[in-house]
Amino acid sequence: MNEQVNPRPDQTLNIPTAEGTTQLAVDTEKVIYVLGRNGTGKSALVQWMYRSLQQPVKYIPGSRFPHFAHDNMSMTPLQVIQTGKNILNADRQVDARYRPYGAAQRNEQVVYKLQMIETQYKLDALEEIKKHGRDATAIQTLQANTSPLDRLNALMEQGNLEVRFAITGGELQALRDGNTFSLAKMSDGERSALTITSDVLVAEPATVFIIDEPELHLHPAIVVPLLRGLMAERPDCGFIISTHELDIAVHSENATAALVRGCDWEGDQVRTWDIDILEDTSAIPEALRVDLFGARRKLMFVEGDTTSLDQPLYALLFPHVSIRCKETCTEVIRAVLGLRGCEEVHHATAFGMVDGDGMSLEQAAEYQAQMVFSVPFYSVESLYYCRDMIVAVAQRQGETMGIDADQLIADAYANALNTLSEANRKHLACITSERMLRDAIFSQLPKRAEIANTGDRDITVSVPSPLPEELRRIEQCIADGDLDAIISRYKVRESPILNEVAKALRFARREDYEKAVLSRLTADPDLREAISDKLGDLKAALQD
Repeated sequence: MNEQVNPRPDQTLNIPTAEGTTQLAVDTEKVIYVLGRNGTGKSALVQWMYRSLQQPVKYIPGSRFPHFAHDNMSMTPLQVIQTGKNILNADRQVDARYRPYGAAQRNEQVVYKLQMIETQYKLDALEEIKKHGRDATAIQTLQANTSPLDRLNALMEQGNLEVRFAITGGELQALRDGNTFSLAKMSDGERSALTITSDVLVAEPATVFIIDEPELHLHPAIVVPLLRGLMAERPDCGFIISTHELDIAVHSENATAALVRGCDWEGDQVRTWDIDILEDTSAIPEALRVDLFGARRKLMFVEGDTTSLDQPLYALLFPHVSIRCKETCTEVIRAVLGLRGCEEVHHATAFGMVDGDGMSLEQAAEYQAQMVFSVPFYSVESLYYCRDMIVAVAQRQGETMGIDADQLIADAYANALNTLSEANRKHLACITSERMLRDAIFSQLPKRAEIANTGDRDITVSVPSPLPEELRRIEQCIADGDLDAIISRYKVRESPILNEVAKALRFARREDYEKAVLSRLTADPDLREAISDKLGDLKAALQD
């Protein structure tokens, strides 16, 4: 269902404007955000896009009410097929943007489809086990928790929702706090998250999803991580999202923004739109930010790019702060100083955060005076792979796989430490020593007056090498079993450590472990508090 496919050829929409047309390329490898103030014609535009695009395309209208007519699913297979045809026809009508067809039937249909593919997934696995016995790869497949229902629950968790789902008595039911109840009895937000997520999970490959204002029934703390999770779940599909949540748009890699400024109506249809296409979502105009954000907003620049681990982690830890990525420490400092230097003309209070990278206390204090905070460890991996995180993920793995969590934790620590060869240890020690040497040399460079008095003499700086001490430190950490100290102090992403931790916790890839970290953070406020506490002064500054 989620297998990679060759994306279909790009489609080009020719959006009518007063000057003629504006072209917008639509493909399955790029997200398009439709942005603009209320009343500019965004919903009319996305509904026009739906009518103009080739199939497969899925329209999820914002006016869709997330309710179920009955406690029990009542559709037959034939009714599901007929409802699908009716939805397809109704969504192509002009009035679909404000009068969606059969909300209850629409919702029940997609839940039925999800339940059907979940059941088929399990039946296929059972058939393989029946045929091959203990040698069946289906056993490992089932233990990997990647069925459609497993993925639904993982996305709910990532979206900061407490509700989970299971098939009970032959029907999909909601679970919360040990209680089982019908889907009809969930909150509006939970039902909305369920139906949107199910629509995405059951769609055929290369589908383009058109989602109109998903935040109507969902809190920003839910809709931002949920949509990000859906897009990561279906990289084979395209997404067009009309939204007021700019935090969704500005953090998306390889995204286009369609900025709708207004429209010209003719009867009940839009004749032309006033629209600009921005190929870089970071170029969203400040005026639009003010319109949508309103009052002053905290903005934090972090060191990294849009594909790094920093942004999704800090967005979860500080949901009321907009996170922006800059590739280098220097760019972070420039961005913070630039915004803080003209606060009277904009609506943002800027902060910065850079990697510790073995930074000296003096240098860290100098940065902090400019509201740029250095993390008290080497890099963001020190948070993803700290003991609190490893324990939380291991406990979750133990619960879902029926494995002793303490043994998983012990294996993760032992395997990670045992994998550090002499060459690995020296490499890590050299990286940290290089930064320490650089700081030490710069601290001893003579001042201008001293240079003037040197005459023709050579200027020499003598600094003892920190490498022997760093090597001894690593050896002692290994002897003590102190993986946390190594992860905190050294550039462990250039070692086998992270892969070994993920493998010991029964993840196929390091990236899967890191997704699990975000899911645990989303679901556990105490864990978020514990991790944010590790950021010390930065957390206090953001809360002021």
